[in-house]
This record gives sequence, C-alpha cells and structure tokens, in this order.
Amino acid sequence: MKTATQSRFTSRFHYAEDSNRPLEILAFLTPLVAFYECGLVFWLRHDEMVLTNRAHSGLVNFFRLFGVRAEDLHVSAMSLPSVALILTLLIWQIVAGLPWIIRWRTIAFMWMESFALAAPLLVVAAVIGRAHLLMGANQVSEDSIRSLDIVGRASMAAGAGIYEELLFRMALMGGLHMLLFDVAKMKERNAWLIALVVSSMLFTVYHPIRDVTGALQWGRVIFLMLAGSWFGVVFQLRGFGIAAGTHVAYDATALLFIS
Repeated sequence: MKTATQSRFTSRFHYAEDSNRPLEILAFLTPLVAFYECGLVFWLRHDEMVLTNRAHSGLVNFFRLFGVRAEDLHVSAMSLPSVALILTLLIWQIVAGLPWIIRWRTIAFMWMESFALAAPLLVVAAVIGRAHLLMGANQVSEDSIRSLDIVGRASMAAGAGIYEELLFRMALMGGLHMLLFDVAKMKERNAWLIALVVSSMLFTVYHPIRDVTGALQWGRVIFLMLAGSWFGVVFQLRGFGIAAGTHVAYDATALLFIS
C-alpha cells in the first residue's frame, strides 16, 4: 500500500528535478560502472597491464594513501572508486530523505540528454581538428588503443567519463564552490565561476598537451579548456549524473566511431 508521500511523488514527473536525484543518478550510472569494472577484468588488459585512466588510478592511490583496505570491503583495489561512488550516492539519498522510487523514464531521458549535450562538443572537436578528439583515449598510447576491440574501447569511455567527472566536477569543482561560498562567503555566482575556471584548467593540464618534441599543442589546449568548461557548465546546471553521461557519450562516440 502506497503512502501519501509516495502517491504524490508517483503522480508527478519533473524531469529536471528527478534527473538530479541520487537514486536516479545511481540507476543511470550503475550499468556504466559495472561495464567498466568488467572491462578492467576482461577487456582493458594489454601486455600484462591494465589500461585505465589517470583519474581512476589517482582515486585508487588516494584510498591507498589513506589506508583504505580493499580486502576489508571484499573487493579489489581497482574497484574502490566504484564502491566510493555508489556509497556516496546512497548516503546522499538517505541523508536527503528522498523516496526510494526510481522513475525509469527519467533514466531514458537522461541518456538522450547526455548524447544531445555531447553533440556540440563533437562539433567543436571537428572544427578544431580530429587529432584533438580523443580525450578519454590519451591516457594510454595509440598502439594500446588500437589493440582494444570495440567492447574494450566502450568500457574505457565509460570509465573516463565517470571518474574524470567524479574527480574534476563533483570533488574539485563542487568542493571549491563549497569552500568559496560557504566558508569564504563569496557571492555564489563568483564562487561557481572561479570553481569552473580552476577545474577546467586542471582538467586541461591533466591531459597530455605536448607533442613528442615537448611543444605545446595549442589546438588541444584550447579544445580541452572548452571541453572542461562545457562539462563544468553541465555539472552546475544539470548535476553530476548528466555531466558524467555527457562525458561518456562524447568519449564513446569519439572512440568507437571517429578514431
């Protein structure tokens, strides 16, 4: 028997609000997280090494630094970022006291919105040049990329999109905004703007931006700064779930159909 709160909740559909609820974000991202975890085991292996992105490996090292033992959680060390993401969303859901009801049509709309928001970035990348397209791919060598089959490339796109957004937007941009707005009492608009610029700059230098001679690739620098800013705006206006989905949609399109 439904409670009055549940009845009122199920009788309404507000996509913009529902798509930013932690339970919907969890339902949206869990298949991608699981796909990436399978990739780490089956498809992202090359020359006895696991191919991953620096954001994911950085999070793994962060947990190791602070003494988080994967064996205590009965998972591998490589799965710690996934466990942390899922727990964060569940804790958010519990603390917010939101209904434990998933609107599945919201998940479908989230996929459509993510690909729609990735389209402008693909256009910008095409204008700047094809060589600047593969943001998610540049964490490993081109030979390693070519050695992956289509499933491996897709799982790499999923991991890069989720964990780069977790690191640069949710942790860095969100944390910096909180520091500036809540602690420093800065105007919210200014706090968001500074957080956006700083996170975009760090997102840019996180990626390789020099060629084999050590010279800066200015086209790549401009594109990465624009991409980081775009993901930041999406995060600010539409939340973490859509930002991660947009990043995954971009990387998947670039890796599967353009590379």
